[in-house]
Amino acid sequence: MMGCSLKFLEYANKRDLYVQCCALLFLTIIPLIFHYQFYVMIYIIVMCIMIIWAFVSITHVQSVKEDLRLLLKIILPAVPVTIVMFLVLPRTGAFWVIPNLDKTQSGISSTLNIDGLGDMSKSDKLVARVVFHGNIPSSRYFRALVYEKYSAEGWTEGDDDRNKRRTLAFYKYLPGSKAQPQPLAAKTDYDIILENTGTPYIPTLRYSYTNMRRVFYLSTDVYTTNNNGSGRQYYHFTYLPDKSPQSERLGTRQSDNTLYYSEYNNESTQAFVKQITAEAENDREKVQAILKFFSSGQFKYTLTPGRYSRASFLDDFLFKRKQGYCVHYASAMALMLRMAGIPSRVVGGYMGGEVNSDENYVTLREYDAHAWVEAYVDHKWTEYDPTALIANWNYSSEGESVIGMSNGIRAEDSLLSSLDKIREFIDMQWTMFILNFDSERQQSLFKGSIAAILGLVLLAFAAYVAILMLTSGDKKRVRLAPELIIMRKAVKAILKNEPQNIEIWHTYGHLSDILTQKNSPYAAVFTDM
Repeated sequence: MMGCSLKFLEYANKRDLYVQCCALLFLTIIPLIFHYQFYVMIYIIVMCIMIIWAFVSITHVQSVKEDLRLLLKIILPAVPVTIVMFLVLPRTGAFWVIPNLDKTQSGISSTLNIDGLGDMSKSDKLVARVVFHGNIPSSRYFRALVYEKYSAEGWTEGDDDRNKRRTLAFYKYLPGSKAQPQPLAAKTDYDIILENTGTPYIPTLRYSYTNMRRVFYLSTDVYTTNNNGSGRQYYHFTYLPDKSPQSERLGTRQSDNTLYYSEYNNESTQAFVKQITAEAENDREKVQAILKFFSSGQFKYTLTPGRYSRASFLDDFLFKRKQGYCVHYASAMALMLRMAGIPSRVVGGYMGGEVNSDENYVTLREYDAHAWVEAYVDHKWTEYDPTALIANWNYSSEGESVIGMSNGIRAEDSLLSSLDKIREFIDMQWTMFILNFDSERQQSLFKGSIAAILGLVLLAFAAYVAILMLTSGDKKRVRLAPELIIMRKAVKAILKNEPQNIEIWHTYGHLSDILTQKNSPYAAVFTDM
């Protein structure tokens, strides 16, 4: 940009200026590769208009007013054609993908490595906005992926989900994906505007379904896409709060994965779990005994717990240091459940979020990332959140437990925050209706009607021709003297009341003579004029 600016100081002829304007057009379009916000498009439109104005000024050296008139002749006919091209041309998606190169400070990842967990810094980077078409649920756990396998390297997805993601990476579709039933009970529709996260994970509420063809359902009740979060994406889901199944199937391989733990490490924890669950009569009582241990008041929630050793993580965490964040508590509880003989897994996603009650949407940022536990109790997967028992941010001002509403980080109420909310709302609408106008929405708009598409194209062509005809042609406006304007009005008034045989070459004197010969009442007045 600095080079282009300095280049203006050394141009020698018009050709140099034309080259300069072309280079500026290229630089102006570059941000579209990296940014998707509406204000970037406003900037690009303004800059392109100014550069076209520069082309006009270089070519036609005239007044600013004439330049602007010619600029409108160039730009206005293109508007209807551009709109119709946007609506009817096949939607092919982006021709390039810029990966997310930012390293996540806080957020979710494909692997939870206990050995690698240390102090975590909070990142306020935007992850998604969730727009609810109805009441916003009070408890909001947005699940993105489920960690079923535990090993010395940490937590990873189960074999079934991992294989399905690999299939999507190669073939871009998933044969035999589970069909989601239509809701029979209360439901809430919601839209997710997902930022460029660089991952295929879609954070959704449990017991949601969608009919979108580019979204795929995995066995752990999570959804994924066939791209790695390239660009900003829009998804529509329906939340079924009463869709909790009576029972869920637990396969043999899944049972083995969700019960595994290393029997050679953390001997103190194994003995302790055996002790506190000895009198429990069923799995539900075992879970309550473990939860009671976490709610004893001895633990501390902190983002700076320091590193734990891989081999003795549980013993060190539960009986010595007793401090950590959500991943530590979820990992500890899941492993304790497995030691008690209960299949368990860790769920990664986002919790709470910042609520914009005016526009009915929730903003999820990286610092809203959360991990909780699911245990297979009474033949179905049940959610438990040990972190919410320890952290003080799960309580309202009245002391009432409000699990899942917030992660403890609140946005400041100020003029700047209010303006930022307005910007986010406009940006959200821009994303929903412009950036994510894909082939599915295009087909729903035209209902597959070729006649509607052709009619729209013909209408745009007609508008193009009409605007071109109205703005074309050199119509020179002649400015008349005030006296001539008055005389023309007088002639119109006379001819309206007394039609006369007037030729185009007649002067005012001729008309005066004609009126005098015919004894017209207007003769004397017109002669004086």
